[in-house]
Amino acid sequence: MFEKLTEMIVSGFIGNYSYDRIRRLLKAEAREGGIPAQETDPEEGQRDPDIKAVYGQNVKYKKKYRTFDIQDDFEVVLDLLAEPVVYIVIEDRPSMAWRLPVIIAEDAKTGEWYVFSKGRVAFEGAGGGLSQAKTFLKKIQDKDVPFSAWVLEYALTEKLSQGCRPWPEFKLQCIPALAAEQGEYFREFVIGSLQEVAKAQ
Repeated sequence: MFEKLTEMIVSGFIGNYSYDRIRRLLKAEAREGGIPAQETDPEEGQRDPDIKAVYGQNVKYKKKYRTFDIQDDFEVVLDLLAEPVVYIVIEDRPSMAWRLPVIIAEDAKTGEWYVFSKGRVAFEGAGGGLSQAKTFLKKIQDKDVPFSAWVLEYALTEKLSQGCRPWPEFKLQCIPALAAEQGEYFREFVIGSLQEVAKAQ
């Protein structure tokens, strides 16, 4: 009886040890490109204190402030700022078909800032997102508002877009869009499109 119990305990330890080694090995292979890695690690949500809930690939963050809609709210917000400056912050990888920007309007005088959620504007494709981008850029150029394009890590753009973390916290992590190492497609189609739209206005 004692021998059987000892055998079960030992086999349990060995089984757990083997399972952990196999799991680590598979994760290492996935990182090296041998096996396609999952889009999001299910344990990732447990490690990020900002995450409220995870629904498959959709992550909901803890909302701390109101975000605005670029189509309905932009001009109202812009009129509140004494010296407005606009930041177009583009995801470093696409969340949908395109890399969507978060738009931030900031007052250069007071430091006051407002975030406009992702989803309406895109500098890729030929549909509604690009049309909204043209309308948005026309508004800021008509008012002589300075603007610039930046790239930020996808998860951080999500936190901004969902009103989870404040803009000043991520501002220094943004990389100027022209300097970002995002490949030929990004330079040609995303930045190229943004420049074309800006020149056309």
